[in-house]
Amino acid sequence: MLDDPATSGQLPDADPSTGDAVTPMPPTGSAPRRRGRPNVLTREQVVDAATVVANEDGLDRLSFRSLGARLGVAPMTVHRTIGGLDDLHAELVRRTVDEFADRFTWPDDWRDVVRVFATTFRDLLLRHPLVLESHSSRAPLASTESDAVVARVVDALRAEGLGTEEAMYTFFVVYDFVVGHTAVQVGRGDSEAGRPERHRLVAEMLGSHSYEARFTLGLDVLVAGIEARLPR
Repeated sequence: MLDDPATSGQLPDADPSTGDAVTPMPPTGSAPRRRGRPNVLTREQVVDAATVVANEDGLDRLSFRSLGARLGVAPMTVHRTIGGLDDLHAELVRRTVDEFADRFTWPDDWRDVVRVFATTFRDLLLRHPLVLESHSSRAPLASTESDAVVARVVDALRAEGLGTEEAMYTFFVVYDFVVGHTAVQVGRGDSEAGRPERHRLVAEMLGSHSYEARFTLGLDVLVAGIEARLPR
């Protein structure tokens, strides 16, 4: 192969014994010129890194720059792999919710169905704050797997005599309780108004505050209220 004279400035030297062209060696101490190839990522790697960043720092801190720094690549490499940030947000929430939906082992009694849904959903939100944040500011937690969870709870309530509309709204009452309770628990702010367990009266009456006891009692109240509405 011949070098381009316009770039090399001269024709390659010839081996006097064979007459073949010889490529000149680079000067001592100079680095050989390499043709770089872009780093290759998989979508799975990007979503894994995005899950960590979003859970630790919040969705607002999720960017191609922060992901590139975590993965050791250029931000544009992340962009080429995953597309836009909106698509990334949707995918990481969908994957997390689907993994949560796969964890259910459903009991037979409707009360236990409600309790299993509420406690497992709360566990998801506590372990993955990104899901709670996305739910509050971006999109509903909807996926094929999550639809199956909703149907299981609603069907259990309908089997006890609630109409379809009331059963669905009852599911949402439980859902809203879990979201609201967890939002208070994981809130990172220092405002006293947003943290009622810090109020002086609470301390005087309880001595100490337990989110576990608070959640358990709230769920007991909900289940009792649902039972009171069932046809006799």
